[in-house]
Amino acid sequence: MIELNQLEQLIYIAENKTISKAAKELLISQPALSRSMQRLESDLGVELFDHYKNKIVLNKNGELAVKHAQKIIKSIQTMINDVQDYDQSFHRISIATCSPAPMWDIEPLIKELYPQITIQTAVINKKDLLTKLKEKEYHLVITPEYIDDSQYFCIPYVEEDLLLSLPLNHPLASKKEIKFHDLDGQTMLLYSNIGFWHDLHMQKTPKTKYLLQEERLTFNEIVKASTLPSYTSNLSIKREGKMSDRVILPINEEEAHVTYYVVMLKKNKKKYKDLIDKIDHYYDY
Repeated sequence: MIELNQLEQLIYIAENKTISKAAKELLISQPALSRSMQRLESDLGVELFDHYKNKIVLNKNGELAVKHAQKIIKSIQTMINDVQDYDQSFHRISIATCSPAPMWDIEPLIKELYPQITIQTAVINKKDLLTKLKEKEYHLVITPEYIDDSQYFCIPYVEEDLLLSLPLNHPLASKKEIKFHDLDGQTMLLYSNIGFWHDLHMQKTPKTKYLLQEERLTFNEIVKASTLPSYTSNLSIKREGKMSDRVILPINEEEAHVTYYVVMLKKNKKKYKDLIDKIDHYYDY
């Protein structure tokens, strides 16, 4: 019976070119490795090596055996990863999004439905969301656009509107709505950990001087005491409340409104049925 460690040893020999070097890498004696290869040849019923005066080398049989061994080892590792991932899916849910706000409601929702499960969250680049989902690095991703692809299940989740927050005496406070060009060239406060919104601000208002703050509570305190404009959103106001002595204006731009979608591999739709039902009935679109 061929053993996996024999296949791994054969691969080491191919990579190191000699049995002696392979034995050192494997931390076993050269005679022990030679005996193991003799048993492998016996199990296969063919010779894998050509023997010369001072060395032995893989022959054509051996080279073919190495290719099959590499495929088998890779297949075994894939099996291990898949089984471990499947088991972990009953103990852990990992979610990625490209903006922090949509995570605020879905995390307690998952905790309510699956109290025994550990939740891991991450804010990553928008362009990486589907790749990481397909690679099974995350079980769910939240995207700001609908995914029309048969391998994924996509459900609308929640909407976010970007808003402008102004002190009462600011020159723009009398407006009913704002365009991005109204803000280009201003000095503004900006919370930096906002995912893809950060890139949108830089793109739409390249002349604006942004004073960045990485800590959310500190940012909110600075905004309260400041005469500078800042951004907020309907989801931020829902979570943190509306600040007093600030005017909130809508930003009349298509890019200032997004609908977030929860996306999963279609094969996992049944597993997360309770979550899908909860999202479908919990939010108004």
